[in-house]
Amino acid sequence: MIDKGFWNDVLRDGAILGCVMALSRFFESYVLILSDMSLQALSLISSLEMLLAAVVFIWLIYRFARRRSLSADPSVGYSYGSGVIHIFVVSLLAGVVVGLANALFMAVIGYEAFVESYVDRIMQLSQIVPGSEELFATLIEQIESSPAPSVFDSLLNSMNSYIITGGITAFIVASMVRREPKIENRE
Repeated sequence: MIDKGFWNDVLRDGAILGCVMALSRFFESYVLILSDMSLQALSLISSLEMLLAAVVFIWLIYRFARRRSLSADPSVGYSYGSGVIHIFVVSLLAGVVVGLANALFMAVIGYEAFVESYVDRIMQLSQIVPGSEELFATLIEQIESSPAPSVFDSLLNSMNSYIITGGITAFIVASMVRREPKIENRE
């Protein structure tokens, strides 16, 4: 189950999934924080992007697990547990790639610029929601006073997120790609 082929597949699949999800994360950050779109257009675009990212994530996980299942020895089959482990480790490695990419993104644009743009979005939102000025003021104060996350923080947050989403996906997809062993009839 866990051999050289397993690790080759996991590293390749984790890198591909991580790069695709990192591009999605860059787009989300740009649209939500750095663009100057209206809130209505922003909510539509971000909703569509998040839906597309979820579909692509599940499709890639399924594709990778299916390829691994089909490459397994037919006499051994591909168990549910093997599928869960494969998907879980691929998701974990994708989380590492996304966390590092997010840290790089923050380093390039600067944390202060990110916070300033984020606060501007919150202020736009506070103008739409009447009677919540105190709540938004507290939120803005907390955001402005929070320190910049380290690379380690970014990495751990991303890994946690992808462990959870990958774990949930693994339980479903692994049941779809498992294969019973084929026993030859030697009469």
